[in-house]
Amino acid sequence: MPFYSLKDFESFGDVAAEDDAVLEYFLSTKAVSRIEKREAFLVLGRKGTGKTAIVRYLTESKKSKLSKSLNLRGYPWKVHASRIDHGASDIEAYVSSWRYLIAVELAIMVASYNKDSPTNDTKLLSKFLTDNYGGNSPELSDILRPTKLKIEKFSLQPSIMGNQLGSVSLDREGAKDHKFGLELNALSKSIFDAVAKISTELRLGPLSLHFDELDQGLSEIESSRSKMLIGLILAARDIKREGNREFGAINPVVYLRTDLWDDLQFSDKNKISQSQTLHLGWNPESLLELIEARLRVKLKKKASWNNISEPALMRGSQSKWNHILARTFLRPRDVIQFLNIALKESKKRKVEPVVFSNKDIVNSRDEYSLYLKQELDDEIRPHWSYWDEALQTCSALSTIVFDRKSFEREYARRRTAANMLGSEKALSMLYRFSVIGYEKRSGYGGSSWAFQYTDPEAGWDNSANRFKVHLGLKEYAKLRENRG
Repeated sequence: MPFYSLKDFESFGDVAAEDDAVLEYFLSTKAVSRIEKREAFLVLGRKGTGKTAIVRYLTESKKSKLSKSLNLRGYPWKVHASRIDHGASDIEAYVSSWRYLIAVELAIMVASYNKDSPTNDTKLLSKFLTDNYGGNSPELSDILRPTKLKIEKFSLQPSIMGNQLGSVSLDREGAKDHKFGLELNALSKSIFDAVAKISTELRLGPLSLHFDELDQGLSEIESSRSKMLIGLILAARDIKREGNREFGAINPVVYLRTDLWDDLQFSDKNKISQSQTLHLGWNPESLLELIEARLRVKLKKKASWNNISEPALMRGSQSKWNHILARTFLRPRDVIQFLNIALKESKKRKVEPVVFSNKDIVNSRDEYSLYLKQELDDEIRPHWSYWDEALQTCSALSTIVFDRKSFEREYARRRTAANMLGSEKALSMLYRFSVIGYEKRSGYGGSSWAFQYTDPEAGWDNSANRFKVHLGLKEYAKLRENRG
C-alpha cells in the first residue's frame, strides 16, 4: 500500500468542535439520525464525545433552516435563578421560565419567515417581540431580563380562568406569590399557539432548538444550577410531547455532559434515561472511520490509516492505532489530540515520506498525558476539588496496577483536612471518571479490567481489591508497568 506524506498536512482538526471546520468532514452516525427523527430529546456524552459537533451539523448545514443552536456559554444563570415559580414543586420551579424561553426562541424563528406578506399571527409575534425586546431577534441572554412583559390588548390574548392578562411581571418578591408560573405558562401557550398556526400555514415542517454548552463556566455544582438544568430537561420533554399533539413538530434537544446528568436527582430521571435519551459512544471502528473521513477531505480521496502509518508493530505486537486508543477514553477529542502531537513528532524527523513511526507515537505520550490530565481537571473539579490528592497517591505507588490497602495507606498521608472524601469514596470517584478501572473476575477463573468508559454496565464494585490507572495518565503520573 502506498504512503501518502503528511508533510503539508496541517492538522487532524481542532480538539474543540466549536473551533473546527467540522462541517467539511462531519461523519454522520446513527446518533445523528435518531436526533433528526426526533427519537430523543436528551443527548448525553462525556466531554469530547462530539455533542457540539452534532449541534453544528444540525444547525449550520444547508438543510438546517428550521434548526437553531442555543449556546449557553456566558448565559446569565443568576438572572434566570430569580425567575422562580414558587407555586410549583422545588424540582419543577424553573419549568415555566424555560417553557417561556423556548416559546420566544420559536417565535423568533418563525417570525423571520414570509416577511413580505406576513400572516396575522406573524404580526402579533413580531409586535410582542418588538414591544418587549426592541426588535424581532433578541439575544438568548436577554429573554428573561425584562422586569415586566407587556402584552397589548387584542394581541396574543393569554388568559387565566377567562381573565385576560395585560402584562406578566418577571420580578416577583417573596415566596408567597404563586401566580408567576400560571401567568407565564398562559403567555407561553399563546406564543406556542401562534407559532403552530404560522408553521402550519407556511408548511415550515419540524422546528428544532439545540441547547448546548450547558457546562460552560461551571466551577462547582450548585443546587440552583441543578434545579435549572432539571427544569430545562422537564420543559423540553413536555414541549416535545405537547408539540406532537398540539403545536406541530416542535423539537427542543438538550445536550448535557454525562457527569452532570449523573448528579441530577428527580422522579422521572430513569424513565427519561431509558426511553428518550441518546447516549453518545464511540468504538475503535467508528473512530477510525472518523479519522479516515478527515484524511479523505484533507489529504487524498482514497486515503486510509495504512497510507500514513508504518506497518511495524509497537511493543507487545500492538498496532499503532490500538496503542493510541488504549490511551484515550474512546473520544474523538482524545484521538485528534494524540494524532496532532504525533504529526509534530513525525515532521521533526524531516524524512520523506512523512508518516507515523513507532518512535513518533512513543514520543507523543508525554505531551498527550498532560493534555489528558488537564481534561480530567475540567471534568472532575466541579465534583471534587481535591482529586489531585488521589492522583498523587497513585503516583506514590509507582505502578499502574495497585491494591486497595496500598492506596488507603498512601491516601491517608496525602489527604488534607479540606478533602471530605475518604479512600473508599475517592476510589469510586476515580472509577466514575475512568481514571482507574478495577479487576473483574469471571466465572471461569479469568479476569479483566472494568473501566467506566468501556464497560459502563459493570458499575462500581465496592469489594474490588486490585485497580489499574488509565494508560493515558502513565507519563503524567510517572508510573511504570507491573512486571511478572
